[in-house]
Amino acid sequence: MKLLILKIILFSFPFIEIKAGKSLVNAEKVLVESHSLSVEQKYGDRIELLGIKFKDPLVLCQILIAIVFIITFIQSGVDKVIDREGNRLYFKDHFSNSILKNYTSIMLTFITLFELICGFVLIYGVYFSFVERTTLWIFYGFVICTFNLILLFLGQRIAKDYIGASDLVPYITLVVLGIMSMY
Repeated sequence: MKLLILKIILFSFPFIEIKAGKSLVNAEKVLVESHSLSVEQKYGDRIELLGIKFKDPLVLCQILIAIVFIITFIQSGVDKVIDREGNRLYFKDHFSNSILKNYTSIMLTFITLFELICGFVLIYGVYFSFVERTTLWIFYGFVICTFNLILLFLGQRIAKDYIGASDLVPYITLVVLGIMSMY
């Protein structure tokens, strides 16, 4: 039974050709050899996903991270534009016991602009990465994201909202990893 299951699994991989009469040991050897190849050895200098060619897996990761931040910052920025008064009241209450209590309206405008700029630079960066095959504009968007997240983190710490500040750490980590992948 185990042999039958293993053969079914091995036959399901398109990169393994098992001909009748070959032993299971040879099939396992082919499987091990095919898994030891790097992505570059298997596919050359590019990978393909849903018919879209990417230079390497890091480019795909950079695009996916950019999409996460596009959603995050565009939604947040648009929300601040649509419900400015609600956000202004939230900022006023949130920073009421801090040195920033008199600057909430300016902070709201500044953060809104940075979130929208970040989101639109990343949208352009994703577009640019498909057209020009370079992630330079995604890098610029990541730098703006980092600056924006650091300002948000600083504001949360000044407001003594330590839980809110800690919620930003995964975002900061993700964008820094995105920047680091641009070696």
